[in-house]
Amino acid sequence: MELDEWLAGLDPSGRMGAHVASCAACGQLADGMRQARESSLRAPRAATVLARLEAKRAQPARARWSWSWGGPLVAALAVGLALMVYVPRGTGDGVRLKGSVALRLLSEDGAPLTSARPGERVTLAVGTGPYRNVLVLAVDEAGAVEVLWPQGGRTSGTVEPGAQVPLSPALEVTPGSVAVQAFFSDAPLRAEDARAALTARIAEARTKGQDPLEVATPEGIGKASAHAVLRVAP
Repeated sequence: MELDEWLAGLDPSGRMGAHVASCAACGQLADGMRQARESSLRAPRAATVLARLEAKRAQPARARWSWSWGGPLVAALAVGLALMVYVPRGTGDGVRLKGSVALRLLSEDGAPLTSARPGERVTLAVGTGPYRNVLVLAVDEAGAVEVLWPQGGRTSGTVEPGAQVPLSPALEVTPGSVAVQAFFSDAPLRAEDARAALTARIAEARTKGQDPLEVATPEGIGKASAHAVLRVAP
């Protein structure tokens, strides 16, 4: 996955590029992946897929919106929706992404985050694997659970396939650490069902003295899941 991201230009730190330059095994693997990628992009269907994505890029940015978690934890800021997609070989009638699902918190310059300060902007990004539906929930330090994405949604939202797809808009961090739980599925998920399952898991963890932010992702919600924690400094 890291090699995929590096080949797509998603390594702003330069760490992966430096490693590939010094590691013969990874260099050989990267060359093979690059050749396969170039071959895929030459396929007739690739031009159609990329043209559709470019058309979506050109759409106007979404309007500002906001929400609260028992007092606002984050406020949404309007940004354009940027998409990155791989076109693997053997896609057939549909575009399917190889690899597993992922959830990342990114800084304004695209670097992964595990901690932040109030006022910083953070973007949620998901690796979709083979799934097109994503539901993201947030857990605050008190154990309250709210729908984080899609904002105000009663079901999961549909995303384009990709190894790292930013979810728009970006978020502005306010005081209080937060855990983020993402659920992936082929069909839409009911937000209330996922919220109830996660709330029950938190209540169970409390009886064992566990931190709500460290609660394991409940099983049985969708086909796959991912978890991340953002520690917010005072």
